[in-house]
Amino acid sequence: MNISIIYTSQTGNTKEVAEMINEVLIAGGHNTTCINIYHKQIKDDYINNKDLILFGSYTWGNGKLPEEMRNCLKYIIKEKQLKLPKVAVFGTGETMWTYYCRAVDEMEYHLSKVTTVLGKLKIEQSPRGNQKHLPIEFINKILMEV
Repeated sequence: MNISIIYTSQTGNTKEVAEMINEVLIAGGHNTTCINIYHKQIKDDYINNKDLILFGSYTWGNGKLPEEMRNCLKYIIKEKQLKLPKVAVFGTGETMWTYYCRAVDEMEYHLSKVTTVLGKLKIEQSPRGNQKHLPIEFINKILMEV
């Protein structure tokens, strides 16, 4: 399959999740594009002719979707109205905040209006230690649903 992983990461936690997912996909023989849009603009090539797209984000401030991911989704959904394949969403956050990983829920909300969202993953801070298995289990489950 042709798969894009489009994510934003400021501290590196969401990047770690994206890279773990990417490694599993590559090992499974899939063609992947893994791009951090933190300082980059989204390109149509990241969307067109893909069988699956994964969107990942950290949660900013008081439960907000970061501006770069908000702009990415706005570009895809409203401005260009690109045809999306099935998608999945993931993100990182801290449970000490009231709106833990709310960015994941917001991405799911917006994307579910235009395509099928196969699942979502929320990670407390980093995918290390006892959470190391979560990204791997997540992508394997998603692949069974595509």
